[in-house]
Amino acid sequence: MRALTSQDYDNIQAVISLYLDELDRMGLELTVETDMAGWADVMRSAPKMSAVNPTFDPEKSYLYPGNSFWIRLRYEDNTVACIANRLFITDDYIGLKQSLRLWYDLKPVLIREPMALMLPEHVPHISGRIGHHGGLWVHPDWRGNGLAGILPRLTRALSMRHFDVDWHCGIALKPIADRGLPLKAYGYPHMDLCLEGFFPVTGKQEQIFMGWITRPEILKQFAETVTQPALEPAATAA
Repeated sequence: MRALTSQDYDNIQAVISLYLDELDRMGLELTVETDMAGWADVMRSAPKMSAVNPTFDPEKSYLYPGNSFWIRLRYEDNTVACIANRLFITDDYIGLKQSLRLWYDLKPVLIREPMALMLPEHVPHISGRIGHHGGLWVHPDWRGNGLAGILPRLTRALSMRHFDVDWHCGIALKPIADRGLPLKAYGYPHMDLCLEGFFPVTGKQEQIFMGWITRPEILKQFAETVTQPALEPAATAA
């Protein structure tokens, strides 16, 4: 892993500023928060939200400012969107899923069915400092304004600058993956089926997909973003 250069930091700041300007244009106020209970409270009361991701819920996972943050967007004092982020330092990111510690690391969790994890051979071994995003929600009245594209990309920039990550990853249920959002909106160049079968977070049979991006790809994405005349269409339409 090469260290971040001055140019990398300049690109990261330029990306952050670009998205902040877009949010200002919409009249949205952004805050970065580390009280993950606040994120969980928003999600539990959010309309059209079926589950609270335990990865970012302090009732289920060990969270503190050194390993997590979330972004809140407000319009006229009302929360209209949010996203959460974790830092995992591990020799085996997929092993965190197999052990369930990705979602539940406060205590062992009992399940009656094994998780059928799978990944194609082309997926590299993911280890080191891994940023993991999730808990993305946009109020129904604000969907179609690009927030589902802006928030993951802004989170990735903050994760790189604050946590110095080697990778950034996220998971998506099949309906989200079928729409291509991890690739088109969230900015992941790779998306692969990682689980087919029982998923303990929902308690159902699911197909789960993993979006992932390497550190060099993240830095290249930042450099390309700041040289574009405007935001990518996918980031302004999701």
